[in-house]
Amino acid sequence: MTVYQQVNQTIADLKSVQASFELFSYQTKDPEAQKAFKNASERTKGIISALETRLLQIEKEEPSYKTLGEQKQPKN
Repeated sequence: MTVYQQVNQTIADLKSVQASFELFSYQTKDPEAQKAFKNASERTKGIISALETRLLQIEKEEPSYKTLGEQKQPKN
C-alpha cells in the first residue's frame, strides 16, 4: 500500500469517526458529554482537513496518484 493510499484510507476512517462523534453528541443527554463529543468532532474535522491538504500535495508531486474520478475524465 502506498503512502497515498494509506493517507486516503486514514481520511476515510477519520470521517467515520467524526460522524460517530457527532451522532454521540446528539444521542447523549449529558451536556458535558455533548460538549466533549462536539469538541472531538471539530478536532477530527481539522485533522481531516490537514490530511486532505497533504493528499493534494502528494497528487501534485506525483500525478499518477490523482484520484480515480479525475483520471477517468474523458479527454476532448
